[in-house]
Amino acid sequence: MAKILNAKSDRGAHGPQPASESFSLIPREKLLAIYTTMVKCRMLEQRATLLFQQGKLASDLHASAGREALAAAVGVDLQTQDTICIAVGDWLPAFVKGVSLEGIFRMLTPADSQPDGAATSEPAQKNILVPMNSTSPIEKVRERAADALVHHEGAIVAVFIAPGPDSLTPWHKTMEIAAARKLPIVFVHYADQTPRPASARRKSGSRNPEAVLHGVPAIVVDALDPVAAYRVAYEALARGRQARGATLLECTVHPILAPPAISKNDELNQMNSADPLTAMEIYLKRKNIEPGPHNRLIVESFIGELDLATRFLSR
Repeated sequence: MAKILNAKSDRGAHGPQPASESFSLIPREKLLAIYTTMVKCRMLEQRATLLFQQGKLASDLHASAGREALAAAVGVDLQTQDTICIAVGDWLPAFVKGVSLEGIFRMLTPADSQPDGAATSEPAQKNILVPMNSTSPIEKVRERAADALVHHEGAIVAVFIAPGPDSLTPWHKTMEIAAARKLPIVFVHYADQTPRPASARRKSGSRNPEAVLHGVPAIVVDALDPVAAYRVAYEALARGRQARGATLLECTVHPILAPPAISKNDELNQMNSADPLTAMEIYLKRKNIEPGPHNRLIVESFIGELDLATRFLSR
């Protein structure tokens, strides 16, 4: 039995490699699109946190913390006809899929405090399935995937599954069905969001998991590595669009640990900071793309968009 693939970017086993030794098949425009999406996701989280602390929102986006890389990597290539199923409280994939900023903030606001109506129905219009307390989206996921296979050539369903020891269990039957029928589903499982030291990882990795879970190929990827996440997401989406079946992305946190001799290297310490946005900025610099000017343009523009999207909270 083959073993699970462990996707990595070209940043090396002990940190960044010299530019002459690195390579990337991802176009510059795509790298910047991923970075732009991640910056906007981070700013959205920060604004939601501020408004929650001010008592204007019923909840914030704490469930999305650290998931900017995955939201961008999976969402940047999604198409209008694609469907996504978000994890509870994690609205970043919905934002990347096209839900407006105001729509996101309305979802976080109690309906009785909105002077011009309840939360928008925008997610449904954008093919986004939202878990509710009384209903499970699992049957809808199966229906959408079957419909995509039959009627919408190239459409896929992306399912974001929250972390937890048993969070995959409700999806086992769906995975079996997806494997048997070659349904175009990409399962994105936030498997382990707690960084662990190298010794603990070696011990836990003594028993290698199998490459197929309930008939679905599984790929392990570092959730803090935007480039690696994009590469495996790209392949998983392509597999689904080509009617070759489902894929499971096991998104774990494995920060690179520098050897003691170079542990004071600033760039390596930044890579170990468990921040996907920092990792992406370092990667861009290694590709001779200075993120600073892009960051400033994104921030200047997006602040205004956030202000407009939250005006209804001050009425």
